[in-house]
Amino acid sequence: MASFQDYSLLRRWWKPEFPPAKGYTKSYQAKTPDGDILQADFHFHDRKIRLTLEVAGENGRIYVSTIRDGSILKETDLSTGRSYPLYSRFAPFRDLLSSLPDKDALQIMGGAYGVSPEPLGGPERRTPKPWEISTKYDHIFGIDRNPRSWKRFFQREKKEPLWTRIKRRIWGDLQDYSLGLGAALGIWYAYMDFYLLGFSLAVFGLLFGGLDWILRKRDPLFSKVVIFLGSGSYFYYYGFTRF
Repeated sequence: MASFQDYSLLRRWWKPEFPPAKGYTKSYQAKTPDGDILQADFHFHDRKIRLTLEVAGENGRIYVSTIRDGSILKETDLSTGRSYPLYSRFAPFRDLLSSLPDKDALQIMGGAYGVSPEPLGGPERRTPKPWEISTKYDHIFGIDRNPRSWKRFFQREKKEPLWTRIKRRIWGDLQDYSLGLGAALGIWYAYMDFYLLGFSLAVFGLLFGGLDWILRKRDPLFSKVVIFLGSGSYFYYYGFTRF
């Protein structure tokens, strides 16, 4: 039989048979250059495969072997009707059988007659290039290689009780309110300018939201940001239209 590097050639010898043999779900047949014919019929649900070998050099003598999950159930010489071990007949064709383009059939064969349980001669796996698996520039192109990242859009994270969250952040938010309002009143009394007051409040809203996010490592309080931005927009508009 052909050598290891010729497995892809042996694989091309196999042709599917339509319809499959009676009592089986799939059938394949291969013919060697010497005229030998090898047929494999298997039933996926019964976990059974039948090998039929017709040897041209023996005047078309036919041998049949039935295998289930790696166990040989029956071996028969159809020319004489006798049952006896046929390892010496099928083993020389183990390379051809190992090239059968059906993984399920080879697994059912279970290594009988020295046949590989994995198909040989199939397309080679392409080795990825170093730059294709590098994560160095993922942050530039916005690539997220976490296969479960999409689940974040459909799963709600478990949150702490509301009162616990309020107690943890209430003092920081009160300090922001006090500092922002105090600074705004100071600017108002210093300049008496609604335009400048509105601009200052809007800046404080963005500033305190940024402090929560960057320094305190927590989500900004939406209501706090809205109060500062909303009041700032109002005074800015009032000062702009009044004068």
